[in-house]
Parts: sequence; structure tokens; C-alpha cells
Amino acid sequence: MKKFTQVMMMCVAPVAFGQTNYTINAQSMSWSPNDLTIDMGDSVTWVNNGSGSHNLNGTTATYPANPESFGMPTVGTTWTFGKRFNVPGIYMYRCDPHSSVMTGKVTVVDPSLGLGENTASAISFGPNPAGETITIQTKATDFNVVIYDMAGHQVLSENLKNKHEVNVSSLKQGTYVIEIRAEGMIVQDKFIKN
Repeated sequence: MKKFTQVMMMCVAPVAFGQTNYTINAQSMSWSPNDLTIDMGDSVTWVNNGSGSHNLNGTTATYPANPESFGMPTVGTTWTFGKRFNVPGIYMYRCDPHSSVMTGKVTVVDPSLGLGENTASAISFGPNPAGETITIQTKATDFNVVIYDMAGHQVLSENLKNKHEVNVSSLKQGTYVIEIRAEGMIVQDKFIKN
């Protein structure tokens, strides 16, 4: 009887909650797609069908703002990895051997919140690409900004009080991850430094 109940729950759960599965394919030097927005409870399957030696690193050790860790640390040419996302937030990930170019992002939203309460609409930044400074748009007057390189190393950290600009002129040209903590929310996104 216990096995029957477990099998029934496995069959009914996807129908009851309406989850969707998305696929992200490893290409030679990129993820396709590399930016995906899904609902909480949906799942993502990463697939590498022999398009190079890759792994999947979405750990909080590499991306401290990720709501939780995920990944497949073994580098290989043919593999599949799946994850159901039950915690809303922004999840950054990369392929370690190609970390300078092979990065991606999964944004998990709680559909019960509605669009007006989406963190992306409450906190934003620009310009992107950036030259000397990045301007943060938020109602908060006291917030933190941390910038990571694509290897996951922190390269800049600043607590902004009564100002909304971060000087990024000291950063080398390239792609970075900016993490903004304001209004009880965390926004993490990629930006390019010119």
C-alpha cells in the first residue's frame, strides 16, 4: 500500500501543481538559452550531448547570492542534470572550464506575488554596458552593492548611503555579476564593463 501511495503522489503532483520543465543545452562555449525566467515549482534540465567538456556550477560558494546551491561538478561530454526550483530568486551558474564566457541565469518568480511585486521592477541598474559608473534605481537610501568576476571572486563591495552610483572605473573590461541588496531583496544580474 505504501508503494502504491508513493506512485500515486508522483503521478498526481505534476498535474496538481502545473509544473513545467525547461531544457538548457550546452553548446560549444555557451548555454542555450543562457537567461531563463520560470515559475516557482518548475524544473530545468541541463543537457550536454557531446558538444564539449562541460560541468554545471551554481553553488553558493561560487555565487553567494544564489538562494540555494545546485550543480554537477564532474566535467564531461555527455550528461543530463535536472533541478526543480522551489525557492524564488535569481540563480547564476557557469561551466567552470569556460567560466569567462559560459555563464547563465535562471530567475525563479513566485506567480502568486503578481508582476507589481517582482524584485526586478523594484531594483534596477544601468547603464549596461557600463563605463565609469553604474547608477542603482531603488527607493532605499542605504543598501549594499557587491560585484563578482565570472570566476566568482568578489572584486568590489560598497555600502551606499544616500547615493546611488558605484564607481566601476577600476574594473578591467569584461563581464561581471552585480549583486544589489536593498529593501529586503537581493537582485543579481550580469553587466559588461567597457
